[in-house]
Amino acid sequence: MSEKLAAALAVEIKRLCEERGWSGRELARRTGLVPSVMAYKLGGERPFDVDDVAAVAAAFEMTASELVGLAER
Repeated sequence: MSEKLAAALAVEIKRLCEERGWSGRELARRTGLVPSVMAYKLGGERPFDVDDVAAVAAAFEMTASELVGLAER
């Protein structure tokens, strides 16, 4: 994944959390990721990997392709 896409994905995931009133901790709970790791990923310090994207997409009730598509706009 390119750095540009990784950054856009973090921004989109934060936006989706805000829409739902979720914190990063809540998204971590829903995805099974450690909250501190989620914080690094949402902050752009670490990229989301393919498994993370799939878990986050499932938490938002969408496919990984849909989530990446939103980030690519």
